[in-house]
Amino acid sequence: MTLLKKLPKVVVFDFNGTLLDDLHVAYGSVQELFKTYSIPCPTLEQFREEISSDFMEFYFRHGFLRPTTKNELEMLVTGLQTIRRSFYRVNEDHARIRVDAPRTISRLLVKGFYVAIVSAEKGATLYRYLVKSGLQRQFDCIMSGAWGYGAKKNALLEIGEIFRTHPADLIYIDDTVDGLSSARDAGVVPVAFTNSTGYHPSHRLMEITNLNINEISELEELLKV
Repeated sequence: MTLLKKLPKVVVFDFNGTLLDDLHVAYGSVQELFKTYSIPCPTLEQFREEISSDFMEFYFRHGFLRPTTKNELEMLVTGLQTIRRSFYRVNEDHARIRVDAPRTISRLLVKGFYVAIVSAEKGATLYRYLVKSGLQRQFDCIMSGAWGYGAKKNALLEIGEIFRTHPADLIYIDDTVDGLSSARDAGVVPVAFTNSTGYHPSHRLMEITNLNINEISELEELLKV
């Protein structure tokens, strides 16, 4: 494991795929979308290799017809999101906070680190999972809904302002190329979460950073806790 050059003041987590083990639910929703539109579904491996924050390109690449007008595109996106939300509502109990997360976060707080979340997930959904696991009061700051180009970069910069610290004194743990790239662009230290149930495979993530953990608990070694 490559170690940090200096200890951060703030440890920031992504949520879906990182703190929340939900890849199987996310891919299940993808299968539901393709089934609804009667299009052959890509494999899980293809999903992990190709999906990005520009998720519509993934669907167009695999058989969805590209709309010719902005209105048609908005209607398609709305339809896909409706199916996805419905699938998550039915299956959300199959996604769980990773078992080693509560203890690790508690130890980080005891050692004096600030702990935060920056996530694209909707606030209500994110808090529902945190409340179920008893973690809702363990975080010093939670930013949800950081979706779209530049959103996570701006949210991470805002985290730095909140804690009155330079971006280089933050680390951001994420399981996606988009999230790690946002951290790098913000001057925040990116740490890849290379667990096999993360959204992106490790070889994609390690193109962005040489820092990685396979389990949340490995933060204790990375931060010398």
